[in-house]
Order: sequence, then C-alpha cells, then structure tokens
Amino acid sequence: MMELATIVEAKNNLPRLIHAVESGGDIHITRFGKPVAVLISEERYQQLFRTGKAVFQAMMQWREQYGSIDLVDEEIDSWRDRTPARGFSWD
Repeated sequence: MMELATIVEAKNNLPRLIHAVESGGDIHITRFGKPVAVLISEERYQQLFRTGKAVFQAMMQWREQYGSIDLVDEEIDSWRDRTPARGFSWD
C-alpha cells in the first residue's frame, strides 16, 4: 500500500507514519504535490540494499527469465519519448 503525505503531515504525524511502514506500507512524502522522499521500514530497506546487489540480482533474474528475447538497437531506440517538451540541452 502506498500512502501520500505532505512534509507538514509527515512532521505532525511521524509516529502514525512509522507504524504504517512497519505494517508493510510505503509513505511517499510530497512537496507541492510532487514526491520528494519515501519512508520505508528498516526491514524493507535491508531487503532492497542488502550487500548492495539487489538491483543487479533483479536484472540477472529478469535476464534469466526473458533471455530469449532478441532486441535490436533500432527497436530500443524507437521506444524513446521524442515529444518537444522532452528536449535536452546542456546550456
């Protein structure tokens, strides 16, 4: 379960939010309606970051499961969002 809380709500209700994450929920902290942080339980944190290899292990499991999928560079490039608002510049 994902719950949203503003920074002010989080400040005023921290004990309640901690109980919520201990029960398995995630709390997304927002500022002006945009998520800026996530409050998770220590147990979940350890699951995600144990030995620093959780992401790598997830990628390897995905590759084992879907390794037979052949993708070419052109197909992957076609997935890019090329809308004008998505432009990028170093300037």
